[in-house]
Amino acid sequence: METIEIWRGQPTTDTDGNPIQGKPARVGTFQALVEPNSTTDQTEENASPQTIEYTIHIRGSQPSGIQATDLIKVRGILLPVKGEPQVWNNIHGRHIVDVITVGERKG
Repeated sequence: METIEIWRGQPTTDTDGNPIQGKPARVGTFQALVEPNSTTDQTEENASPQTIEYTIHIRGSQPSGIQATDLIKVRGILLPVKGEPQVWNNIHGRHIVDVITVGERKG
């Protein structure tokens, strides 16, 4: 198990008073199982972009509350959530684990 941090943009307003998402701030931590998934994507002849991706499993009796717009700090790297966090329930409908994929492409 590893400690991950949840970062969320704080609600604020722009100069015209419109609501916007502000600078991210840490809103929580969880103990989680972190599964690395790293691949090399060959998109151009001389390019080798690297996709850094992790699948995160957070076990608990209640959903974690992580949102698709959150950032997750994993192993010292702040990464965006990819897609909607998934909830895994047992056959009786009780919450078992949240499954979240985070990652980014570099290069």
